[in-house]
Amino acid sequence: MGARYPLVFLILLILHGTKAAPDPPVPGWLTLSGHRPLVIARGGLSGVVPESSQLAYSMAMGGSLCEVVLFCDLQFSSDGVGFCHGSLRLDNSSNIAEMFADRGSTYQVNGRDVQGWFSLDFKSEELHRVLLLQNVLSRSNTFDRTQELLSLDNVVQSVLAQKGELHVIWVNIEYNSFFLEHGLSGEDYILGLPKEFPVTRVSSPEFAFLKSLSGKVRSDIKLIFRFLREDLVEPTTKRTYGELLKDLKAIKAFASGILVPKQFIWPQNKDMYLEPSTSLVKDAHALGLEVYASGFANDDPCMSYNYSYDPSAEILQYIDNSDFSVDGVLTDNPPTASGAIGVHGTYQGQCICFSYC
Repeated sequence: MGARYPLVFLILLILHGTKAAPDPPVPGWLTLSGHRPLVIARGGLSGVVPESSQLAYSMAMGGSLCEVVLFCDLQFSSDGVGFCHGSLRLDNSSNIAEMFADRGSTYQVNGRDVQGWFSLDFKSEELHRVLLLQNVLSRSNTFDRTQELLSLDNVVQSVLAQKGELHVIWVNIEYNSFFLEHGLSGEDYILGLPKEFPVTRVSSPEFAFLKSLSGKVRSDIKLIFRFLREDLVEPTTKRTYGELLKDLKAIKAFASGILVPKQFIWPQNKDMYLEPSTSLVKDAHALGLEVYASGFANDDPCMSYNYSYDPSAEILQYIDNSDFSVDGVLTDNPPTASGAIGVHGTYQGQCICFSYC
């Protein structure tokens, strides 16, 4: 009988002793929250189809991480309806100049004259008939004139139709002072948004506008200050964005985060090679500010040679460099960013709408 004990021991060893050791814990992200960075779809999948169109937003939701954020640049019609469109001028990316040939205008915007077709010269019912065009000439025009200009309400309806999923909307108001001069208030519009609208972030490059919203918006809406080029002058403080970049404490007083051009974090030299990263992300995180980077696109002609024309490698440079991680990336190609972010870590208890969820 005793001879059987080694066999019993061997069986126990197989069942218990050789059991695989538990996987080591996945290191946390170096974002401010410790959660994975957000993928923010600028006008939906704008790298493929006309930006801010129904198809662009639908493709972004269908081909990206579950919690992809839909970015809407807001322009206002004469009757106060907010439309999602990435440029103040509508004629570069729609057929509005053909439809209303005699209704172009010239306005002074931030101290310079701008000629074109502007949303505030049209009623919402007219803008709904406008068809969108791809405004980057190197991209396919296959979907030109197939998609209508959308109001924010239209985008919300698309999001709410995706029942059980986590998509939310980020509203950017680039030219509040301009619209305010013509009797259209971005503040009134934001404060009047219905509670069921899944808007979680509002951004603007205008200091006074965001400051005026502080303490007034819903508690679940974050205010994000958007930085433009360092040499440009912010219209309400009359300081350059480069100067404001050195005064993040003033921004922290009313905002939860900042949205910056990607070059503010990883500068490039004149030969298009990366220079050492700046301390911006760490400095902002130390103050409790989230940092979102903008300017990502698969076909970016100014992409650093360090990435060997691989847009995924560029995304990883900002989120997985062992020193810091931005809190999100604003991109024309959200599936690419989703792939880069989604292959890192494990994500339990989330919806299954994409292979990385």
